[in-house]
Amino acid sequence: MSKVQAGQLTMLAAFMGAAVRIVGGWLSDRWGGVNTLTVVLLVVAVGLVLVGLSSGSLALTTLLLIVCFAALGAGNGALFQLVPLRWPTSTAVAGSMIGEIGALGGGLVPNAMGLSTQYLGSYLWGFVFFGALSLAMLGVMRVMQIRWTRTWAEKGGRARVATSHSPAATNVRKAARS
Repeated sequence: MSKVQAGQLTMLAAFMGAAVRIVGGWLSDRWGGVNTLTVVLLVVAVGLVLVGLSSGSLALTTLLLIVCFAALGAGNGALFQLVPLRWPTSTAVAGSMIGEIGALGGGLVPNAMGLSTQYLGSYLWGFVFFGALSLAMLGVMRVMQIRWTRTWAEKGGRARVATSHSPAATNVRKAARS
């Protein structure tokens, strides 16, 4: 494949990831951010391992990467559904820090894939590593969800419904009066 074709396929996968962010946010508002991220992380883990195993087929590899990027885009929408629930008074700072960590992490992917090829002879192990990392993050998130649902979120990571006496409802009433 030419460099132009590789660039076009990369752009297609990146476009899919960006376009599906809205769907991830929409699903999270209705189904819960944690529930959406659970599906996202499972799709990414399985998809990445399958990408590593499908290196002989350009069409299958491209399709699987597009699915992974779409899932990651939906995960971005789900993550940013959770941010204002967890950090209601510092949403901008939290969102900026999460974006920064994502940007720095994205720079590690090409290095990890290069090391996988250099030392293990295949991209497969790089994809397996990132798939395993997705499953580890899923485990951490599900453990943390236990605490989250006691403090700031409902089951599945949905926003708590403000009761008339809750601090959130009081703040809404104060804001409406000013």
